[in-house]
Formats: sequence, C-alpha cells, structure tokens
Amino acid sequence: MGASITIEGKGQVRTIRLERPPINALDAQALQELGAAADTVGADTACRVVVLASAVEGIFCTGGDLKFWRTYPRDRALEVSLAGRGPFARIARLRKPTIAAIDGHVIGDGIALALSCDLRLASPRATFRLPEAGYGFIPGWGTLHCLARTIGRPRTLDMFLSGSTVDASTAMAWGLVSRLHPAESFAEGLSALVDGFLAMSPSALSLAKMALMGGSGRPDGTPKQETAAFLQAWGGEDWREGIAALLAKRSPEFGPRSPSQLDRYP
Repeated sequence: MGASITIEGKGQVRTIRLERPPINALDAQALQELGAAADTVGADTACRVVVLASAVEGIFCTGGDLKFWRTYPRDRALEVSLAGRGPFARIARLRKPTIAAIDGHVIGDGIALALSCDLRLASPRATFRLPEAGYGFIPGWGTLHCLARTIGRPRTLDMFLSGSTVDASTAMAWGLVSRLHPAESFAEGLSALVDGFLAMSPSALSLAKMALMGGSGRPDGTPKQETAAFLQAWGGEDWREGIAALLAKRSPEFGPRSPSQLDRYP
C-alpha cells in the first residue's frame, strides 16, 4: 500500500496532503504517517508555514476508517482513541503557523484534525457534520472537546445530537472556520494567506502560539505561558529588526528562528 500522507513544497512552505480515496478516512497507517509528517515539517528549519490539505476532490477528511477500526473490540478502545489524538496533538503543538485548507466535506473526527490547525480557510463548498450518534458511538479523537472550546457547548451539542450538516457560512459565523474564500480562486486565497504569514516575524508567530497554550495564571491574571513568551520576544533579534524597520519606514528582513524555537511546545 502506498503512502496516504505526503509532504509537498520547498522553500518556506510545506503542504501535508491527505490522499486516501475515496473519502480520506484514516486508518492506523495513515495516522502514523500523519504524525511522522508533523515531525518532519516541525524539524525542517527552512519551513515557516505548514498547510494541511486534501488530494481528494470535494473531501477534506471524514475521520476514522470504520471498515478498519471496527475490527478493534472494546478492550482496545483506548488504543483507538490514542491513535488519532496523538498525531492531531503533534500538529497542534507545531511552533510554526498551520492552515487547514478546506474545500469539501469534513465529517466526524475530521473536524478535530481541522481544529488542530491554527487557521481554517474554507471555500463555500465546505460542510461539517457529526454523524456518530447514528452509528452508536461518539467521536474518539478529541472532536467534542475541541469543538466546544471553539464554538461553544450548545452548538456542539446541536451538531452532535441532530447530526445535521453545518454549511460554510454558518461555520464561519460560529468561528469553526477562520476565513472563507471563493472556490474558483481558493488556491490564490490560500497563497495570499501564506504570504501574509511569511511577512511576519517567525519568532513572534511561534511565541504567540506558545502564549496561547495557557498555563497557570499570575496574580495579575496573565497566563504564565504568555509572560514567558513575551520575555523571549522582547529584546530579541526580530524585535530589533522589526522596530528598526518601522522607524526607517522599510520592510523588515527577518532571519530564521533560533534552534530553541524549532521544536514543539511541551
């Protein structure tokens, strides 16, 4: 069997592409490949932006491959859950911006995969659905918690209890989608979003992600991680270049991140 997950691109952008027709349903091998791809782009010092996309027309991801996972009995349920949660967490902890490029259907735990990325760029063809209640179980790869954190508990329950389809415009209004772009120029919209990231300080983007990881709060209410991120940013090379460029009224020229910023967050 060939690879289900491939890495494309060179220079500063890498695309992790799902290619498991007909519906990008993920089995154990695909999940292992997905985790390995996250490791590869995370360690790639030339890569500054990661895109997660599909090679299957009209489909982003439909979660787990039930033809495969149904062979795992109840005493292996934890193994099934960890199989998806691990790779998704490895994507979420990458220290570089990640974009889910969604130009089709997202079903079940495919939603958790999309939510593992920092931004979700969608076309009007994108739809979102949680059908698991009709199959006798619930999502196992973190979808319910991630959804509730993103769109709220009532809307998450609405999606799951009804199993109804959420269209792209509704997903945008709910915050499930970050941005909408017309299908006919979707690639151009994605390219513009990537270019915007590349114009920013790579260390600042990385540290902003670190700040939003949370952590125990300080007496003034500031999360510990945010304070630690600020202390790393202030006075650094990108700080000096960014302010110098601002005062000189020129575009900044940011260098590569330091090695300490290339790993995942703890």
